[in-house]
Amino acid sequence: MSLTKTFPILVAYLVFIVIGIASGLLNIAWTYMQATFGVSHDSLAALAPAAMLGGLVAAFLNGALIGRFSLGAVLVGGMAFAGFGLLGYALAPVWLLLLAVAIFTSVGKGTIDAGLNNFVGSNYGTSEMNWLHACWGIGLTIAPAVVTFFVLDQGGAWQSSYIVAGVAVLLLGGVILLTLPLWKLQGSEHRDSQKIKRQPLSESLRRPIVIVGLLFFFVYGGIEIGTGQLANTLLTEARALPQEVASSWVSAYWGSFTIGRILMGLLAMRLGDRLLLTICFACSLAGAALLFLNPNEALSFVGMLGIGFGLAAIFPILISQTYARVGVEHAANAIGFQVGFAALGGAALSGLGGIFAEHVGAESISLFILIGAALSVIIYVLMLRFEARMSCEKRGAS
Repeated sequence: MSLTKTFPILVAYLVFIVIGIASGLLNIAWTYMQATFGVSHDSLAALAPAAMLGGLVAAFLNGALIGRFSLGAVLVGGMAFAGFGLLGYALAPVWLLLLAVAIFTSVGKGTIDAGLNNFVGSNYGTSEMNWLHACWGIGLTIAPAVVTFFVLDQGGAWQSSYIVAGVAVLLLGGVILLTLPLWKLQGSEHRDSQKIKRQPLSESLRRPIVIVGLLFFFVYGGIEIGTGQLANTLLTEARALPQEVASSWVSAYWGSFTIGRILMGLLAMRLGDRLLLTICFACSLAGAALLFLNPNEALSFVGMLGIGFGLAAIFPILISQTYARVGVEHAANAIGFQVGFAALGGAALSGLGGIFAEHVGAESISLFILIGAALSVIIYVLMLRFEARMSCEKRGAS
């Protein structure tokens, strides 16, 4: 691989690690932020949507922005929004201003997420896409230690962790700005992406294959995020596991997810995408079944690991296939929407699972996860049929 190919992907990996750290800081910092702003635990119900709202809008508009300004310019803008927004977390004097800063920051994160997914999907293969998303998991894993270092080890304040993350994002944004000619999209049949006529969002959304893809990513996001968020309630309330055991299970779930993305990146070099996806869907479905059936504690734990490991490669592979699946002219729009719908599904379906747990019982969470895993398989098969039909139509037209 040439330097012009190696350097951007290494920068993309670093960006995803730093954005992963930035996204994970709140998990620990929230405890200390409450005292700073004089708010209660339930105020997180306002901060969490604010931290997601801007990201959804940015992801949905990403394709249109790339078509208008170019990928490199959009990435630099996203890095500026995210970097200065993270500094804003540290400098915000009152709670309402922090909520505004959260929206501002999430615009940057959503822009970076969708933009780099487009870049890697266009210019690299499945392995690089898996490793890109593994880097996000690495960042999430590092984040608690960053906050702990400043608050406990250094006797400082939680704001320091946001300052460090913000400065790191701005520095990496500067690197992208200085190497702007390297940050271009390349279609599978077009070496110069600037000559590709990109379609309006409305045109992309008229294509059935795009709609089916959005439905899949919505359900996928619900399974991935929902399992991580709801498993603790299932394990402690329905199955009476001690909190420390339940916490270790949830950590192991995210650990298997991150390790899975690293390993799947290696396997992608040897196995085709189709076979790898078949293995992943089988693994996640079997894991969800074990968690639901709960034959014993050990096998339920194996089920949690199976869900995480199986889900690991599904998102990266399907994102990297988007250019071939929907066409180069629709890919930037589709990827932005897919990233946004995955986040939306993670929020909406996790909330729906919580409602079921409240009114039906905590054990219903395991059934909720199993239904989601089965539904994802059904939608994926439907996606394959649409692809086959489109392929037949192209052959008939030629």
